[in-house]
Amino acid sequence: MNSGLLGKCGFYCGACPTYISGNCSGCMDAHTEGDCFSRDCVLSKGLDFCGRCGQFPCEELLHKPHSTVLDKEWLLWKKVSDANL
Repeated sequence: MNSGLLGKCGFYCGACPTYISGNCSGCMDAHTEGDCFSRDCVLSKGLDFCGRCGQFPCEELLHKPHSTVLDKEWLLWKKVSDANL
């Protein structure tokens, strides 16, 4: 795995059909401030990706439209399962 292709949301860009087809250059190259909630949030907190945040998955990821490419049902399951630990 090329760690440079790990998006700020935690999705591996190298597995994305849009990236593979050459229609996207990856999270850090294809986007700028204001384009992606996850990218902006992670950069403002000085983290590598969302999963490193102590609030992951946060309410914004669960409820804000287009805040992440991660599956919303999986994020909800993660939040519930972590609460039960």
